[in-house]
Amino acid sequence: MVSSIVETVSNLAEKEVEELPPLYDSIDPEAVERLFIQSETRQLKLIFQYCGYTIRVNATGTIAVETSNQ
Repeated sequence: MVSSIVETVSNLAEKEVEELPPLYDSIDPEAVERLFIQSETRQLKLIFQYCGYTIRVNATGTIAVETSNQ
């Protein structure tokens, strides 16, 4: 899931993955993985900012990335 987030932002930003700041500067990637693996609720949603984008992840693993207004 975490690699999908970085790859999606890379494509949208038209930059190589290596050019982006580390995801852990915005959120703990390991904690995100654990949160969704251990969750028993289908209502879980996580929203955070990364590289000028708003990232939304839900319990089914769907990832939505859109340009942030900030």
